[in-house]
Amino acid sequence: MTTTRRQDILDQALALVIENGLVELTMAKVAGRVGFTEPAMYRHFRNKQDLVINMIRRLGEGFEEVLARFDLEDPPQRFFPAYFDALLDYLQQVRGVTILFLSESAFNRDQRIRGELWRLFQGQLGRISTYLDGAIARGEIRPDIDVEASALGFLGLVQALVTRSLLTSWDEAPKAIGQAALDIYLNGVVG
Repeated sequence: MTTTRRQDILDQALALVIENGLVELTMAKVAGRVGFTEPAMYRHFRNKQDLVINMIRRLGEGFEEVLARFDLEDPPQRFFPAYFDALLDYLQQVRGVTILFLSESAFNRDQRIRGELWRLFQGQLGRISTYLDGAIARGEIRPDIDVEASALGFLGLVQALVTRSLLTSWDEAPKAIGQAALDIYLNGVVG
């Protein structure tokens, strides 16, 4: 599979953010990494905001690829541990840059970036909620759970482990630490 020039730019921009943080992301630095001039960057992206929005979309595609590997008909005891591990692997691969995007958008109040992050978050929340609705219909989890709150709980667990891992430079494996928390989550949802 070949990557397009635009995908290469997004990959290099993401690598730059992973290495140096969002504050160091400039059109000139990304251009240097992909081997052309800064003005050439503007043929692919209008400005830094457009680049960041497309990076967020690229991250969203990564989340979609992770979920696509799983059977949404699997019982929660199989689905959640596997999905949990895969999400943590993906977030370790991209070094949790979603946190950087969230903090950046909170401080600079860029409504387009905030909107794109909101869509990414809502997409993840919606996918987990859809799975939970299906599991309720199949009788695999308690019918009295609040689906949205349960989806938020799962995503919050993943986010907390990513945050912990980022603060320890990924020295502590989030999966090992998170397994006990995931078991508690499953006990609450499955009953």
